[in-house]
Amino acid sequence: MWQLWMNLLLAARTGWEGLRQWSGDAAYETYVRCAMRNGDAGLLTREQFYVEQLNRKYSRPNRCC
Repeated sequence: MWQLWMNLLLAARTGWEGLRQWSGDAAYETYVRCAMRNGDAGLLTREQFYVEQLNRKYSRPNRCC
């Protein structure tokens, strides 16, 4: 019975992490992991990262309409 609960907990955690990755909610955590792995000393704060993402998203030309 204990193993069943552990498997359900693992499945729920994996599903939650997958949903966060898919929605972009975990983008900052992914950035920090990648920067730490590459030895980047100048990490952005969460707020700076968010502003940078917005600038990157809206600085491109929009071809709509």
